[in-house]
Parts: sequence; C-alpha cells; structure tokens
Amino acid sequence: MSQSKPKDLANLSIVRWDDLPTFGVYNDQVLSIIEEQLAFLTPDGSEKIITPAMINNYVKLGLIERPIKKKYFQLHIAQLIVISLLKQVLPLTDVQKGMALQISIKGEKEAYNSFCKELEESFYHLFSQLDRTIDFSFTIEGIRNENVALKMVTLSLASKLLTQKIIAINGFNKQKKEGVDSLEK
Repeated sequence: MSQSKPKDLANLSIVRWDDLPTFGVYNDQVLSIIEEQLAFLTPDGSEKIITPAMINNYVKLGLIERPIKKKYFQLHIAQLIVISLLKQVLPLTDVQKGMALQISIKGEKEAYNSFCKELEESFYHLFSQLDRTIDFSFTIEGIRNENVALKMVTLSLASKLLTQKIIAINGFNKQKKEGVDSLEK
C-alpha cells in the first residue's frame, strides 16, 4: 500500500454517491472499496480499516441495514465509509445518531456528499498550512447552523491525523528549524 504524504492530504478526495457502485457488491468488494478510499488513515498499511467482523457488528448494532441477498448497495457503502472515518473521533452511538440526523435533514445522497465535501475542506484547511513558513493559522467562518456539527467532526478527524503526523516526526517546529521537511514522509 502506498504511503500518502501529509501535504497530499490537503487534496484529499472521497468518492461521491454517484461514483459508488449502483449494483450490489459482495463483502470482499466492499472491503476493497473502503480500504482503497480510506488508505490515508493507515499510511503504512499496518492496520485494517474495516473487516468482515466489523461490518457484521455494524449490522447487528443497527448502524447499517442488512445486506440484500449478501449484497451491499450505495447506501451501505456510503454508511460504511462514514462509519470507518467517524469512529476515529466519535463513539459509534454518536456516529449512528449523527448519520440519522444528517439523512433526515438532507436525504441519503446529499447527506453523504455533504459529508465528503466538508471532510475534504477540513483536510484542505489544515494540511494546506504545511507549506507555510510562518506560524500555522486558519479561521472558520460562515458555517451554516445545520452544518456546525458536520464541520466540527470533520475538523476533528483532520486534526487528529495531523497531530499523529506531527508526533510521528517528533515535532513540527523541530523539523522546520533543521530545514528538513519530514512531513513529506
């Protein structure tokens, strides 16, 4: 699995609803889609992002609907992508409530696409700062009330990953002072 460079995460792109398979896919295909889309979560490939047991547990917990004749469709895959991302920063019960809330406000397709857009914007706002030679800075303005929770959770995920990258290189400022751009790792 290829390593994603932190600066590349400023240009993160998550598959949109219309690009998800419109036909049913089996468990192993779902795993491949999610592992490919979310490889940036484990750049060294040492951890599985999702397993068959996890999917079964999400079905048992009611986070996703049961597959139809062992096949998963757009909604299943979209929800599994969202769950795989948000479980990094929220308990599964909150992920479930948040997904239900967004779907009730926007519908399935728009809720998922809005999540992808907010996530990409959050990663851009944080990771695009890595090229700056002055202190890290960004502001949040103009968030519509119905998007506050979505913006905060996507910023939380982006912040967590950025923090992990900084810790992995033993500090952002240390590397900049030494003239080594270790965030390229």
